[in-house]
Order: sequence, then structure tokens, then C-alpha cells
Amino acid sequence: MKAVRYVEEHGNEVEILRLRKYQGLSDSKEVLRVLSIYQFPSGGWYYEDDETKTLSLGASTLWLRVLLELGLQGTEMVHRTASFIMENQDEDGSWYELEEKLKLSPQAWLSEDEEDNRLWFTISAVVFLTACGYRDNVAVTRARNFLLRFWDDHGRFKDNWYPYIAGIPFFASIRGASSRAFKSCYNFSMEKLHLCNSFLLGWLLTMCRLAELPGTDPLVEAALDRLESLQRPDGAWGSKYGDSYNTLFVLNHLK
Repeated sequence: MKAVRYVEEHGNEVEILRLRKYQGLSDSKEVLRVLSIYQFPSGGWYYEDDETKTLSLGASTLWLRVLLELGLQGTEMVHRTASFIMENQDEDGSWYELEEKLKLSPQAWLSEDEEDNRLWFTISAVVFLTACGYRDNVAVTRARNFLLRFWDDHGRFKDNWYPYIAGIPFFASIRGASSRAFKSCYNFSMEKLHLCNSFLLGWLLTMCRLAELPGTDPLVEAALDRLESLQRPDGAWGSKYGDSYNTLFVLNHLK
């Protein structure tokens, strides 16, 4: 497969590790050994492309997604990551990036609209922590209440697409697939699908999987069809976050 060859030729250490796990060529012990050098003693993580290696809440949440992808639920690494995220919750139940990260090495996509990104940080943490088995944790309950209050007060999220996409598993779990909130997030995602790049499609399919939508669901089928149309001749799916990273993101859904 061209996509696999692309990652083999261009992937970094973590991406090659993810590829080997995807292919069934490495076990969890090897994965944990290699990844341990990227995790801080506190349980948090930094973005792989951050040369300053600044501790980051956003990076820690994204690493939790990768750990789920690698089937590491129940491991000490996941527990430490989850504990770090939950220990850094704000008083209102939400999550946002650490002050140190915002000051020293902010990500380019962190906009000035803090509330917009706060919704994304919070809902992504909730869905990944829930998938890791922390649904009944006090911190997760507080975060769910924060999100539900915002939704019930406004009847919508803000301009950032990511909270709507994550709203698919969030509301499927909390209010059910027949709820207005779930349908709003589902329909929003379907309406925006033709504008999604492959990275956004990876997130959408991640959230559809967490919501336990079947492969025959119209949104899933449409996302997969669009992904196929976006593959480059060299086998990769490009992204400003890294072509190998993104290609692995896609491959794990196609599998």
C-alpha cells in the first residue's frame, strides 16, 4: 500500500512505532518503552514538533487520543496522562492550555478567542477521558456540566468546528442519538463535510467511532468517500501538522 510505504520512508520515531502497531508488528511493551521518553514525570506531554518541549495540556489530550489508537487503555501511561489532565482543570469545570505553554511556545492555531478554544479543549478531554474509562470521575462530570450549561444557554457551540465534531460522541453518550443536541452536531458535520480536509476528516471519523456509529452510517460513508478523493498520488494524506502523522491518522480509520 502506497500510504504505508510513505510513512515508512518519511515517518519519525513515533510515527514508525504507530505504523508497526497498526501492522501488528510491535507489542504494547515496546510501544510503552519508546513513548516513555516523551512523557513528563508529571504525566503530561509536549507537542512532538515543539523544540522547546514545553509541557502542554493540549498536547496531553492529543497524546491521549494516540494512546487510545494504540490500544493502551488501562496502562499506567494512560492513567498518568489522565491524572495530569484532570489535575489541571479550571474551577468552572473547563480546560484550557497551560499558562506556561501560552507564554513560551503557543501553537499557531490558538486564536485570541479563548472561549472558542476552551470549548474544544474541554469537550475533547471529556470524550477521550470517557473512552479511557473515566466517565464517572468527578473532573469529567464537572466538565460535562460545563459543556451542557453552555449548550443549553446558547443552543450551539461557537465558530470552531471541532466542538461540533466532538459533540457527536459527547451527546450520543449523554443525551442519546435522538436528542436535538446530537442531531445538531451530526447535521453540522454533514453540512461541512465537503469543506473538510483530510485532517478534519480524521477527527470526524475518530468521533464517529467513539460514538459507535456503524460503517454504514451516512456520515461515516461520506467521510470515507471524501478521504479517498483526497489521497495524493504518493499515497499520503497531507496536513500542515505533518503528512506522515496525518496519513497514520487516516490509515487507522480505513483499517
